[in-house]
Amino acid sequence: MFKIPKKYSIMISLVLAVIFFAVCIAGAVVMPTLCEMLIDTKDHIGNREEITPAGRTYVLFLAYLLLAVVMFADVMLFILLLRVRKGLVFTSQSTELVRGIAWSCFLLGIVFLGLGVYFTLAFIPAFAAAFLGICLRVVKNVLEEATEIKSENDLTV
Repeated sequence: MFKIPKKYSIMISLVLAVIFFAVCIAGAVVMPTLCEMLIDTKDHIGNREEITPAGRTYVLFLAYLLLAVVMFADVMLFILLLRVRKGLVFTSQSTELVRGIAWSCFLLGIVFLGLGVYFTLAFIPAFAAAFLGICLRVVKNVLEEATEIKSENDLTV
């Protein structure tokens, strides 16, 4: 399997995080148009034109909330990558960053559940976000345990 050297791998991840943040900013600009297009798209359930103006505002609000949470998680991920590049992996600050990203995933799942009122398919990303949050909680627990072991070993010297 193709292996990228650690230095380049972290740099690629940092660049991707920055590009993702820029795409989110662009998404914020076009969000009203995207939401209207999504609402007006016909599906097998019917046309969503029956969504009231208040319902359309609700969808737009949740879309912006999703974007804000994703951008916040991306910033935490970027900071975590900077810490990894400096070799500060097994620290309480890194553990807190992973914890924050995990809770962001759970929040995304909740917001997608809210979108399920109008878009049945929103339950799929809600489930995926919750599962990712659980996976990240496991990683956080492993990282937390490794941090404690490292601290004990540092004191043993």
